[in-house]
This record gives sequence, C-alpha cells and structure tokens, in this order.
Amino acid sequence: MSLRLASAEDTRTAGLALGAALPAHALVLLRGELGSGKTTLVKAACEALGIAPAIVISPTYTLVNIYPGRHAVYHVDLYRLEQPEALIHLDEQDWINPDGPTFVEWPELAEPVLAGRPALAVQLAHDGPGRTLNAATEIPEYLPVIAALAALGASLPASRIP
Repeated sequence: MSLRLASAEDTRTAGLALGAALPAHALVLLRGELGSGKTTLVKAACEALGIAPAIVISPTYTLVNIYPGRHAVYHVDLYRLEQPEALIHLDEQDWINPDGPTFVEWPELAEPVLAGRPALAVQLAHDGPGRTLNAATEIPEYLPVIAALAALGASLPASRIP
C-alpha cells in the first residue's frame, strides 16, 4: 500500500496510525534515503505507544536507543555500521526488543540476521516537495497496520496512490 505524504505533519499522522495499530512485538524495517522521514515516523509511532516524542532521536551514533514506556521501544539505526557481521556477535536482545516493538532504520545491513523474521517493511522516499510511504507485509499480524494506513490515505490532503 502507498500513501502520498505532502508534509512533515502527514508523516507524523502516518506514524501515529502506524504506532496505534502495531502488534505488541512488531519489527518494523524502515528504508529510505537520508532525510526521507524515517525518524519522524518513528517519533510519531512512539508517541502513539505512549512515549514522549521529545526523547525520540535518531540513534545514528549509538546504534540503538531504548525508549521506556508501557512497553519499551527499541529504535535501531544501522547507517554507520561498518561491518554488518558485527550484529551476529551481539546479543540479539541488545538490539531486537524481546518485549515490545523494534524499529530498524537501514535494515538492509542486517538482512542475514533478520531473514525469516516476521516484519513490516516500510519505505519512505522523497517525492517532489513531499514523500511517498510504501508499506508491505505478508504476515497476517501486520495486516491491521496496512489497513490503518490505507484508511488514513482517504483523509490526507494528498490523495492515496493507487
């Protein structure tokens, strides 16, 4: 499913819908070039999960930020990871939340470790002055997220992309 997001506020609105519909142990794989809105989306999803958005920042230099809440949220950024093999040697619970949602920016660097895990794939791309959000999954537990984003598409100022 695809949404046209005309503004940062639309991205925030999509993040709120995403966070509100996520299953408890969600794994969200966020792809998109620098500045495409990945962290903005995570900040809003965390807000929907009861976490103060002011504490949600990009973990570019720390690899993972853990935000406390009803269920802690792990926010992983693999952009600066020089050797993806390093993830294999980490305790998985250091960067994949065993008790709540995990958002992974730049997941392509962790594909060997993440292979076979049920996940929601989200792609953000610059599209003129706005962005396009594409979300996909074959996992039934994530279908309510797709439905929530599709329903949101009808209410955004920019029309839903067929």
